[in-house]
Amino acid sequence: MTAPESLTDMVRANAERFGGTIGVRRRTDGSWLDVTTREFARAVLDVAKGLIAAGLRPGDRIALHASTRYEWTLFDFAAWTAGCQTVPIDATAPAEDVEWVLSDSGACAIVLENSAHRETLRRIVDRLPELGWVWQLDASEADADVVPAVAELTELGREITDTVADDRRQAVPADAVATLVYPSGDRHAKRVELTHGELLAEVRAAVTAYSPMLRAGSSLLVLSSLAGLGARILTIACVYTRTTLGHVPDSGNLTTDLGMFRPRTIVTGTGLLRDLHAAARDKAAAEGRTAVFDTASGIAVRFGAGGRPSLGLRLQHAVADKAVYPKLRALFGGRCVAALTTGEPLADDLVRYYRGIGIAVRPAPAGEPAR
Repeated sequence: MTAPESLTDMVRANAERFGGTIGVRRRTDGSWLDVTTREFARAVLDVAKGLIAAGLRPGDRIALHASTRYEWTLFDFAAWTAGCQTVPIDATAPAEDVEWVLSDSGACAIVLENSAHRETLRRIVDRLPELGWVWQLDASEADADVVPAVAELTELGREITDTVADDRRQAVPADAVATLVYPSGDRHAKRVELTHGELLAEVRAAVTAYSPMLRAGSSLLVLSSLAGLGARILTIACVYTRTTLGHVPDSGNLTTDLGMFRPRTIVTGTGLLRDLHAAARDKAAAEGRTAVFDTASGIAVRFGAGGRPSLGLRLQHAVADKAVYPKLRALFGGRCVAALTTGEPLADDLVRYYRGIGIAVRPAPAGEPAR
C-alpha cells in the first residue's frame, strides 16, 4: 500500500524532477538571488540534519519568531523533515505574547531573527524551563558571539548522514502534528494543532482555489506576516506547484523590491493596497494630473463592477488601459495580475478599482481553521 503523501515529499520531488527550476528568489543585501529547487532541497536537508545533530527529537516544537523572509519557509520544511513541529510567532509580538506562546506550546527551541528578539527572550527566559535551544538568523557587529542559525546548523549537521535525515522524514505519519496556530487578535486563545495531512489538504485546496496563480512559471511575493496561517499555506502551495516564491520582510524598499521581483501575485494586507492607491493619486496631483487620475479611476471602478460593460465604457477603458493603467500597474512591478489579501476586507470600490486596472483582489486562505 502506498504511504500517504507527506508535506516534505514536494521538496524532494521537485529537486529530483525539476532540479534546475527557480523555486525561490531570496532577497539578500538589496538584491534578489535565485534558488533552484535542488538548492532549496539541499538547504532544507542540511538544516534538518543540524536540528537532529543538536538533539531535537520527533514531536519537539520549534518556535519561529521572525519577519517574513526566506528562512521562515526554510525552517518550516527543515523542522518537518526532522519530525518536529513549528510554532509561529509574529516578529512584532510583545514580550508577554512571546512568553505566552512559548509557555503554552511547550516549545523547546526557538529561531529568532535578531538581537532585539534575543533581548526580548532574555527578559522572559527564566520563566520558560522547557526552552533549551536558541538560534538567531542575523548577526550584527554587536552580536560577536552569534553564528547565524543556518550556518551554525549546517555545520553541526555534517556529522549526520543524508540517509539518517531522510529516514527521520519518512517516519513522520500523516496524522502527526506539523504546526500550531494561535488565532490572531485573541490573546491567550486556545491553540489549534494542524497535522501534516490537514495542512497538506489546506495546501491542495488553495492550489485549486487560486489556479492559475499557483502554477509552474508563475511567481508570488509574500508581504504579509507568516505567523498567519493563510500566508503560510500560500508559501507551501508555491513549493507544491513550483510557483517561484519570494518574501519581503518590510516595506522600506517596497517599490524597488516589486520592480526587481516583478511578481504575478502578491500576498498583502489591505492597508498596502489603500496606501498605493492614495500614493498614485498624490503623485498625479503633484504632476497636475488629478483630473486625469480621477477620470481613469472612475472608469476602472465602473469597469470592475462586474457584468457586461457598455460599448462606451469598454472604449473608455481601452483608452485608459493604454494611457494610465500601465503606470498604476508599474507600482506592483508591471506584471502583477492578482493580490491575495490578509486581515480586514478591502472596500468594495477599491476592489473594483484594482480589478478595473487589471489586478484582481481576493482574500487569502482563511487564517484560522475551524475546529
